[in-house]
Amino acid sequence: MKFAKAASVMEHFINTKEENGASLVVTRHGIPVFTKSSGCADVEKGTPFTEDTICRIYSCTKLATGVACMMLMERGLLDVGERLEVYLPEFENPYFIRDGKKIQSPSIRIRDLLNMTSGIPYPGEGTEGIEGTNELWYRLDQSIRDGNSMSTRGFARGVAKNPLMFSAGDHWMYGASADVLGAVVEVISGMPFAEFLEKEIFRPLGMTDTAFYVPKEKRDRLGVLYDSAGENPTRPDQVNLCIYDFEELPAFQSGGAGLFSTARDYAKLGAVLSFGHSGILNRRTVDFMRENGLSPFQRTGFDWESLWGYGYGNLVRCVENRNLAGTLATEGAFGWDGWTGTYVLVDPAEELSITLFLQRANSGTTRMSRGVVNAVYGDL
Repeated sequence: MKFAKAASVMEHFINTKEENGASLVVTRHGIPVFTKSSGCADVEKGTPFTEDTICRIYSCTKLATGVACMMLMERGLLDVGERLEVYLPEFENPYFIRDGKKIQSPSIRIRDLLNMTSGIPYPGEGTEGIEGTNELWYRLDQSIRDGNSMSTRGFARGVAKNPLMFSAGDHWMYGASADVLGAVVEVISGMPFAEFLEKEIFRPLGMTDTAFYVPKEKRDRLGVLYDSAGENPTRPDQVNLCIYDFEELPAFQSGGAGLFSTARDYAKLGAVLSFGHSGILNRRTVDFMRENGLSPFQRTGFDWESLWGYGYGNLVRCVENRNLAGTLATEGAFGWDGWTGTYVLVDPAEELSITLFLQRANSGTTRMSRGVVNAVYGDL
């Protein structure tokens, strides 16, 4: 299968300079059937973007974190209906603030973390009580800069001291729930989050280029992160969510944004999730992972354009209405994107996965990723 349509779409976005460079890996029935790279990983040096270019995958990390939680669930070790404080006692008695008053919240449930209904925010502006969260992320950043970084577990303790943005379980809001889940995995497994991912997912799948850091011997393959595209693309002037280009394993192993990987390597995860004999998760567990977990009431705030036509659960979106989503992907196909334009789609019905990696800040689901996904289905 040549996937001529998908190749043409990629070339279009590179040739028109809407994107600087990208790599695509398509798998079918558990094996790669098409790879295509185009453009530059380093525009100034003219370094080609390849399927082995190491990328900051940001929120595509959530797919691996979700898989880790599903593994613990199917072993009977993680109860998604359980109160978070059973695993992390510091989360007892959560609260939020309204009109300057402290209001008690029901307990955060594990499913609230998986479905982003916990009320735990990312740093930002304008929400009552957000100041504590902003201060925590500032302290995390300073601790990394000072060489005495907060740990994954230490960060979770910091989160627990701050108010939620609303009563736990109320509605969907994108935030640091996946980072707290990293600490939950640590407590249940008795090992650092990075070690669990390496032992249980990356090593069994042969994912040798996926980690929370890029060692010196691989630095020449790390793509440049740009803020724009075109003849003279600019670079971001700040680090997002404390994810630096670490050369050694960081103490804060961000389950929400911290992984580095290549399109070739991360496609191995998409491949096993799309294929029924993965050895990583039972097929029933994959079916659970891709089910919508939001009630109609909880969909308040679930209104990003990239979420139209989708449900959400277990740190991934899942196709519910193909017309509204504007996708040819099968209903039930699932995945997520990243701040740098990384994109993963898994379609068990077709035993298909699509992994498309860019390195452009503030991207998420791009015009290129939407076009490539539809072109891949057009090529089937």
